[in-house]
Amino acid sequence: MAQCGTARTSAQLRGDRNEVATWTISFSTMNYHPSYLSPASTLGVDQAMETETIRKMRNYFDAIRKLNSTQTGFALLRERKRLNHSINASAVDQMRKWVQCLGYSISDLDRLNIVHVGGTKGKGTACAYVNSILQKYRQSCGVPRKIGLYTSPHLITVRERIQINSEPISEEKFAKYFFETWDALETSGRNDGLDPVPKPPYFRFLTLMSFHVFLSEGVDTAIYEVGVGGEFDSTNIIEKPVATGITTLGIDHVAVLGDTIEEIAWHKAGIFKRGCPAYTVPQLPHAMEVLKKRAIEKGVNLNVARNFSVLDNINIKPAEHFQKKNASLAIILASIVLKKLGIATNCIPDTLPDQFIQGLENLVWRGRCETLTNRQQSWYLDGAHTRESLELACSWFGRVSRPSMLCFAPISHTKAGPTILLCPPEFVNKNIDPDTLQTLTLQKELATTWQGLDPCTEVASLPSIEDAIDYVRSISGRNCAEQEALIFVTGSFHLVGDLSEGVNSWIFSDLAKLLKVIRGRLLEAWHNCPELKFRTPYQSSQVPPYVITDLFF
Repeated sequence: MAQCGTARTSAQLRGDRNEVATWTISFSTMNYHPSYLSPASTLGVDQAMETETIRKMRNYFDAIRKLNSTQTGFALLRERKRLNHSINASAVDQMRKWVQCLGYSISDLDRLNIVHVGGTKGKGTACAYVNSILQKYRQSCGVPRKIGLYTSPHLITVRERIQINSEPISEEKFAKYFFETWDALETSGRNDGLDPVPKPPYFRFLTLMSFHVFLSEGVDTAIYEVGVGGEFDSTNIIEKPVATGITTLGIDHVAVLGDTIEEIAWHKAGIFKRGCPAYTVPQLPHAMEVLKKRAIEKGVNLNVARNFSVLDNINIKPAEHFQKKNASLAIILASIVLKKLGIATNCIPDTLPDQFIQGLENLVWRGRCETLTNRQQSWYLDGAHTRESLELACSWFGRVSRPSMLCFAPISHTKAGPTILLCPPEFVNKNIDPDTLQTLTLQKELATTWQGLDPCTEVASLPSIEDAIDYVRSISGRNCAEQEALIFVTGSFHLVGDLSEGVNSWIFSDLAKLLKVIRGRLLEAWHNCPELKFRTPYQSSQVPPYVITDLFF
C-alpha cells in the first residue's frame, strides 16, 4: 500500500495552479475594471498605458490567484474548531446580500429552473445523470436550450465546477465573470462611502459567480449540487427550485453537521421548499424519519424514488445497486424539469424514453468508479471519503482478484472510525497544517499501524504523487510481470484528481517513448533502403516517412 503525503504535486507541475504562482504583480490595492476605460478618458498617456496593461493582465491566471486567496487557511480552521464554530443561518443571509451586490434579486434565480440535489454519497453523480439526460433532449428537441451544471469539488481545474451544456466555461469567460463578481463586491460598499463588502470564502464565491454566469449566459435550466449539508449551504438561497433530491445519507463533515445520522439528515433536508417536489432515495430508518419530519415542517410532500427495474437492462457504470439508486433519482428529477419545460415523458419502472437511456449509458463522470488502463496497470479511481462510500468503492473494486495495490489519502481524520487508515493529503490551498507536510509524521504513524494490521502487506509512505506513481511502476514491474497489476486509488477527490492527471501524463509519456522507437526504426529502414520513397502533393523529393511523428516532440 502506498500512502501519499502530498496529493497536489502533479497539479503544481501543470494546469492553472502552477501558472498562478508565476505571476508576481499584485492587484490587491487596485480597482481598475475594463468598464472604467473610456475613449474620452482624460488620463495622461503614461497612466492610460498603465491602466490598459493592468486591464490586459487581469486574465484567467490572475483570477485563479485571487480566488485562491479566499481560502480559509489552516490556522483559522484550527481556531474555529477550537471555538466549536459552525455554520448557521447568518451564512445564508450573507449570501443573499452578496447576490444583491451583483445587482440581482433572489427571485431572479427562478429563471434558471433549478434542480437542487443534496446528500452524502452520490449527489454529484445524480446531478451528472440529470445533466446527461437533459443534454440528450437538448440535442434531439432543442429543449432545454442551455443547461448549467454546478458541482464540486473539481478534479483538475476549477472551471469544471461551472459548466454550460456539459462544457466547463472557457478560461476567458471564467476570468470575465470572476472579475465582474470581484469588482461588484469591491465597489458595493464604496459607492455608499463604506468599506468594501467582505469577500465570500472560496466555495461561496464560486457559488455566487455561478449564478452570475448562468444568468448572464441565458441558461434556462440549471442543476446545483449542495456543497456541505443543505440548510445553511450557500446554494440554499434558491427559493423556488423546480425539484429537490436527496441521495444516500451517511456520516460526513461531522465538525459542521454533527456526528449522528439524525443531525446530518436535518441539515440535508434544509433544501426542501414549500410547494416544490421533493424526492429521496431509500434511507436508513432514523435518517428517513428525520427527513419526513422536516418535510412536514416545510410543507413538502416527500416521495421516495424506488429503483426503476428497466435499469437492470441498461448499461449503468458501474452496474452496482448504489449507482442504480442515483440513476433512479435522476430519472425522476429530469422528468419533472422536462414537464416544466413542456416536454412530456413516459418514465415508468419498466420503460424509459431513448433520451433517458442514452443519457444514463453515455455518462462519463471523472473520479467516480473510473478506470484508467495502460500496458501493465489498471488504475481504479474513486473519490470516496466516508465510511459508507469507501465500503461501496471497495465493493466495486473487490470484484477482481489479481495482484493489487492501494493508494489511500483521505481528507478527514475525525470520527471516521478505527478501521480506516487515514493520511491527509497536501492541498495547494492553505487548509492543512504545513508541519505535517514536512515531517510526514502522521503518514509514518499510520503506515506502522497498517503494517501491524496486516504484516504480510508491503507498506510505503511517500511524499508526493510522482513518487507514488513511480513506486507503483517499480512494484508492478517486479511482482506482476505476467499479468497487469490493479491499483485502487481512493480516500479523497484531491488525491484522485491529481493522480489521474499524473497517470494520464505517464501513459502519454510511454506513448511518446514508443513513437520515438518507431521513428528511429523507420529512419534506420529509410537509410538502409534508398529505394524507399515517400511522395507528397507538394514535392517529389525523398521524404523520411517518420516526419509526422516529429510533430509530437
